[in-house]
Amino acid sequence: MASGRFGPKRIADFPFLPFPRFPICPLPLSSEGCVSLRFLSSRWLKAGISLGLLALVLRSANVRLLLAQVRAARLELFLLALAGYLASQVLSAYKWQVLARPLGFDRPLPAFVVYYFVCMYLNLFAPSTVLGDLGRGLLLASNGGGIGLALQSIVADRVSGIAMLLWVSASGFLLFGPTVLPPALCYGVIAAACFMVVVWWLLPYIVACLGSPQHRVRQFAERALTPYRTQGAAVFGRACGLSLLFHLLQLSLQVLLAHALNLSVPFWYLLLFIPLVHMLSALPFSLGGVGVREGAYVVFLALIGIGKNEAIAFGLLWTALVFGAGLVGGLVLLVSPAIRLSLQFSTTNNQWRTREQETEGSY
Repeated sequence: MASGRFGPKRIADFPFLPFPRFPICPLPLSSEGCVSLRFLSSRWLKAGISLGLLALVLRSANVRLLLAQVRAARLELFLLALAGYLASQVLSAYKWQVLARPLGFDRPLPAFVVYYFVCMYLNLFAPSTVLGDLGRGLLLASNGGGIGLALQSIVADRVSGIAMLLWVSASGFLLFGPTVLPPALCYGVIAAACFMVVVWWLLPYIVACLGSPQHRVRQFAERALTPYRTQGAAVFGRACGLSLLFHLLQLSLQVLLAHALNLSVPFWYLLLFIPLVHMLSALPFSLGGVGVREGAYVVFLALIGIGKNEAIAFGLLWTALVFGAGLVGGLVLLVSPAIRLSLQFSTTNNQWRTREQETEGSY
């Protein structure tokens, strides 16, 4: 195989799939402990957890009635919800572009949209959104700018999204109170949302407490915050506004799915519990939130008299939206050979750099 200083040079030398060919752990760490760590973080374990949780949820359900409920869903409303879900991802890609520009990434919006959709497909093969976020970082940094800054834009995207998701639920609790939900949950969500605002305003003082100006951790934190602090509310406020619009759009899609199943779920109740379900589904304990999402729907919807079969069907339809959008991302990857090659080269190049550094360090 022809190779250069940092790895393969011919397209034929790259793996077909945009996933690592070498172990994730460095070679010196390939011991029993590292194997155990890889197993605990593997997609196979998460898939097993998802299937186990889903089986637990389905155990006391009437599978025949559940399937009848799903088949009776109005297809036109589901397809409309799918189109709306794809539109919400375009909006999310635009928010990412807003957060990446202060870091020096001036790509056009179509590039961000393509990167976002491709990495939605990658998320189908890993727990949470870790693989997709790493793919976004590799693609954004592929034409210059540095992987560190690219990942920084993704962290800012995620943090702003979580903050506004909390505030959507907190706003519902402030407007309607705990209602049928536990008061501790109500006050906990409100406190967490307020805490994130306080932390944002205190960040300069927190960074100043990390050590001397020459301390590496402090320098890293200052470099990460400076682009957003210098442009202030103009950037982060715009990103938070887009994030709020994104979450409200997704709530409206939940209303569409409820109508597709002929379920009577008040919008104010969706405002309270759906953000919490999204945060639970994003935890790296399952594959794509499967099992966790359906179980959360059963628990929350039971409080307003929705039956278990109907709640599971509701959750399954949203899961179908997530996986359907991911498959659309797979089509984008299929018709974008340049994107596929960029992912393959970035992954392989980084792995060869790591192996070469390990080899040089052994001499």
